[in-house]
Amino acid sequence: MAATGMRPIDLERRQRCLDELRARFPDHAGEVMAAVDANPSADLPYHGTPHLFVVALAALDLAQAEGLTPDETDTVFLAALFHDWGYLSAPDDRVNIAVAVAAAREHLGFTAAGRIAEVIEGSCFPYGPEPPDRVQAVLRDADVLYSTLMLPDSQHFRTGLFLERGAPATEQDAIAFILRHGAQTASGARAVTGFLARPAAP
Repeated sequence: MAATGMRPIDLERRQRCLDELRARFPDHAGEVMAAVDANPSADLPYHGTPHLFVVALAALDLAQAEGLTPDETDTVFLAALFHDWGYLSAPDDRVNIAVAVAAAREHLGFTAAGRIAEVIEGSCFPYGPEPPDRVQAVLRDADVLYSTLMLPDSQHFRTGLFLERGAPATEQDAIAFILRHGAQTASGARAVTGFLARPAAP
């Protein structure tokens, strides 16, 4: 069952993710979505299940733009669906990531779960050195650029981050954070540049 309190747009994103799972992993789509729906941190205001759907869909778009192979795209899509699963709100993000990695290994044994776990580990914050490969770069950009800035409902997620972590929640705060950390893919950098160049709202 999907997380309680999901907005219509969250349910739409869930359905799009389920459709992708059915197309990519027809024998396992139901069990993967059931695992995502069982996310213990489903209702967190920022790191909840709707964030997983946003990042997974953004990862698909970036994977296509970056020319990832079908296997790489499958890997980053599944990694995105689990990258904050079971988020504990621990100050040390390695604790949060360890829970997500364990869930990915448990629920994604039908595919390259070890590689997916490695990609999830690359999303640990604060970020280490430049991502070692383009799959990890895509996940990091999908995670950082989209929920807080690039979506029509980004303010919803920024407010969630404020409620959850006390982080500043304006669009300018998100822009400053993204510019400070930088985009990891050429497509992500172009998307940010395009966003910043958009006409100001009247």
